[in-house]
Amino acid sequence: MTPTELLESVKARFNPLLVREEETLKAFLIKALTTYQDRAGVVKTLKLEKAGGTAIPLPEDYLSLVHVTDNNGLLVYSDELSGFIELELTGSERWPFRMLYLVNLRDRELDEWQVPPAIIGMLEEYLEALINVRNVARQRRASIDGKFDYSDLPDEATLYARVQEIEEKMSSNRAIIPGATIF
Repeated sequence: MTPTELLESVKARFNPLLVREEETLKAFLIKALTTYQDRAGVVKTLKLEKAGGTAIPLPEDYLSLVHVTDNNGLLVYSDELSGFIELELTGSERWPFRMLYLVNLRDRELDEWQVPPAIIGMLEEYLEALINVRNVARQRRASIDGKFDYSDLPDEATLYARVQEIEEKMSSNRAIIPGATIF
């Protein structure tokens, strides 16, 4: 599921959906991706073979290097330089290596990559809460203008509390980064 497909699935949950501006909905989607990236993060592993050399080009979804370990789980010294991960080998490392890095969820084309399945539920829940704040405000305004009862609509404080609750849930589900041994 791409981020755009995720947005479409969340939009289908609303009846009525009064927030229809594509730019606004896209901004909510980017906010959801950014918040998840900052509060929880997604760690990806890349297997590095000896034939790949010691200058590894950054993956397309790269945000930040966690670490590189060898086949025994020992730390391989590495630095990010000019669009590459430079490995500093001592000669005692065992191939293949594993590079762990944080995934960039925000700064990518929304139609060209797949959201990791493990985070879809949390992102959908958060995106729904973000849209719901604006949607309920518009429902309330329409009810007042039409002189209808709006007492069944949740108040703004309750809606924002839900957003904050999900943000805290994201933080508590932070990506677990496996350790590396240093000798």
